[in-house]
Amino acid sequence: MPHPFSPGSGVTRRTALALGGGGLLAMALASCARGSDTLPSAPGTVTLNSDNPTWGPGYAAASAVLAKRIGYEITSRSVASVANYGQVIRMTAQTDSTTDLIKWTNGYRLQDIARADILTDLSAVWDDVERRGWVDPAQRESFSYRGKPYGVPLYKSYYAVFYSKKAFAEHGISEPTTFDELMDVAQTLKDAGITPFLSPGATTWEAEIWFMQLLASTDPAYYQAVTTNRASYTDDQATTAMDLWSQMYANGFFSAPDVTSNDLPGLVGKGRFGMMLYGTWFANSLLAAGLTDADIGFFRVPPRGTAKPAVVVESGSLSVPVKAHRHRAAVDVAENWLATDVQTAWVGFLGDTSPNPHALPESNLVKALAQDVARVRPVELTRYWEASPTPLVEGNVQDLGAFMVNPTKANGAATLRSMENRARTEWKIWDAA
Repeated sequence: MPHPFSPGSGVTRRTALALGGGGLLAMALASCARGSDTLPSAPGTVTLNSDNPTWGPGYAAASAVLAKRIGYEITSRSVASVANYGQVIRMTAQTDSTTDLIKWTNGYRLQDIARADILTDLSAVWDDVERRGWVDPAQRESFSYRGKPYGVPLYKSYYAVFYSKKAFAEHGISEPTTFDELMDVAQTLKDAGITPFLSPGATTWEAEIWFMQLLASTDPAYYQAVTTNRASYTDDQATTAMDLWSQMYANGFFSAPDVTSNDLPGLVGKGRFGMMLYGTWFANSLLAAGLTDADIGFFRVPPRGTAKPAVVVESGSLSVPVKAHRHRAAVDVAENWLATDVQTAWVGFLGDTSPNPHALPESNLVKALAQDVARVRPVELTRYWEASPTPLVEGNVQDLGAFMVNPTKANGAATLRSMENRARTEWKIWDAA
């Protein structure tokens, strides 16, 4: 789901996690809606702290199935301020103020709190859900720290291309199967007076989207290497991707910087929209805005040249604090969260794909993409926002946003140098923590 820029790295180091009882904790607790409740939930329920209050009906739908399976339901509590959610969790998860479950992210953001010894090792849970076929074993690594998983996938979204079926049909365009074909599609749309790509993000987290996708399409192994400090941002693969991004801007393939994803339904109606690379979680918003499967389609970005097919994955984590009031019940909920019947209820609300390959949403828009991924089995890459230490990612995403405002080849090279300099600093800090 979308993530705003934080005001900085905040409380991200192990020493800060040791904070307790001061004014900072008091302010953090005061900022949450119900997350400071220190008492166990009612019998037959476990509490969940979340930063998305709109998901309440989804948790209720999944909980109804959980109750039949294991006798426990989820009582969700939402922090009023998304910006403060991270600090609230960091402060409360190590105290009696914690909920039984917490919504978090995966990747390095999960590792950042897992190494503070405040989350439960869910190795036995993963062993069981893998045995049952409820999750792809390849997902385990992005929920692990030093070989032990500290969360299960709360949801799973792919980054793929929404496209206007009307625009494609009117101009004789088929879904592209190669990257060169994708560029040809963009040129055809531009020649027809249609903006090829809606591309928000100059001042938001969305600035990462095309950068991570172009790296993934060029060389998924390099993407994995550069995000884990095994390659440089100034290597040839990154330079090639950034030059391509700059050329796509020069070709007039992208929207103006002030266009946002919220403008998409209106642009579809006016016939001015071609494609948008975005998370599948956005499909539900489009359907709620009145668009249908007849208006919008989905396809994976094809690989460039001989690169392996790859798709970027966004996922949240359902984790159990060590100090959970109903610890055993919370672990049981985590273990059964990925059950096919529970996930079917959950994605029925989200309208998105599921970590469980057997649970498909009702919308054909997303279902077809999930089936395509299952058939092709592309390399699945952790979204950039979670793929490296938080201060590194957030600084680099701001650099990428600045590039989108001035997307010249020279500025692209300068952007990569800035990102590499930041990487050298932040990886040293991460390794020393």
